[in-house]
Amino acid sequence: MAETVAAAPPDGSDVGEIIRWYRQREGLTQQDAAELLNTTQSRLSKLEKGSQALRDVVELRHIAAKLGIPPERLGVLPDNSRDAMPKAGAVSEEPGPVRTSQERWCEVRHELNGNRALLGDLASELYPQEQRVAGTTVLAGPGWVPDQPVDLADVEMTWLAESPTPIITGKVDEAAAVRSLRATGEPYDRYSRALRDLARPKLLDNRASYRLLSADWSGGRGRFGFNYTSYFDVLDVCEAVGHEFADAWQQRGRKRPSPADLPLRRLIEDPFDLVARPMLPSINTLTIRRDPIDGHRMYLHQRNAGAVAAAGGMFHVVPAGAFQPAALAPAHQANDFSIWRNIQREYSEEFLGNAEHDGNSVDPIDYLGEEPFASFERARLAGDFRVSALALVLEPLTLWVELLTVAVIEAPVFDELFRDMVSVNEEGAAVSTDADKPAVGIPFTSEARERLRDEPLSPIARACIELAWQHRQGLLGR
Repeated sequence: MAETVAAAPPDGSDVGEIIRWYRQREGLTQQDAAELLNTTQSRLSKLEKGSQALRDVVELRHIAAKLGIPPERLGVLPDNSRDAMPKAGAVSEEPGPVRTSQERWCEVRHELNGNRALLGDLASELYPQEQRVAGTTVLAGPGWVPDQPVDLADVEMTWLAESPTPIITGKVDEAAAVRSLRATGEPYDRYSRALRDLARPKLLDNRASYRLLSADWSGGRGRFGFNYTSYFDVLDVCEAVGHEFADAWQQRGRKRPSPADLPLRRLIEDPFDLVARPMLPSINTLTIRRDPIDGHRMYLHQRNAGAVAAAGGMFHVVPAGAFQPAALAPAHQANDFSIWRNIQREYSEEFLGNAEHDGNSVDPIDYLGEEPFASFERARLAGDFRVSALALVLEPLTLWVELLTVAVIEAPVFDELFRDMVSVNEEGAAVSTDADKPAVGIPFTSEARERLRDEPLSPIARACIELAWQHRQGLLGR
């Protein structure tokens, strides 16, 4: 039986039809249901007819509970924000096994954040050479790297009705060694909860996210299938895999561990299996200011390990971010189901220093009318802001799935869009040859590319640069 697909997640537009169906199934009149829902018959009638929109997440949850409607049928996802709030008394102050366990966990976490670039290079050596993208240490499954960059207009996104239950989660026995003891003496059941209590970064939120379930680059196009996951479901596996590697590396005298030292990594027999574990793509964009007269420039920033949960302490491409809707309401989930819109939000946050577009807002972002998105869109339609996908890869240390993209922006347009570019954002600081001018960036030249080999450059950033360099004539030659 063919899997049902759609262009986007549920957007709540059919909420009235769903309410009517479930009301009638329960044998309730509109008046009966209105009293049950603590509203009026007139308003319920409008909701059922679709003449009045309903986007408020709290009310949608209330209706789902009262009428026995599965919340996801109304496009309402679990609110896991409380999972990111530290628990009082979680850190042990008393000498003994709990304190020893927690201190050891924090020590390894510190080593992980301080050595991610090196550890990533070492972890890649555990995999066959043919699984690595040439000139890099990132991993790619069969068919994960297209022959040429693919314009985002040629990337097709589909929503899959079913999301298979992953067999590898952060709760498996093989991950137990990387989960510290709680103050009660019981082990943490998830890596994210240990991170929350013992070494919480500034930016930590268990957001609803888009789970990648299928990928295909054939025919010069991209085709991706998605359903839902949560940020912590992915972090629980990926950061645990990285933590395990850092622990074993330290215990081996800072030498590369063997697979025998890494039970959780061994459990992931096929790292490219998109179904076996929850896979949330991070979208990483190498930004190039195209200037054929004075020279092309590219942009990196140094991610603050105290602010971010993943990829901290390294030079990374900017912008970059997990593929997530901006908020929980159904309208956001459909409105934000777009690689381009995700990239736009990250430009707004990381280049311009705007606050993150998330929270519990009801109304979706107006990408065509609200700035800076409207200006981004106009530039793209004019051909002055070109975004292409380069590859789908895995970061070798954490096995996090990453979509590599490149944005080529004409110099005058770049200067106008990012005239207020910030030196520091919530995730890190800009890297520039002129410390006082973040918009100067770094030359996109062979010499700069070689110099970056001596910097703590993330494997993902290096792969973006290498692939863009490989295709530079097609990307910049016009």
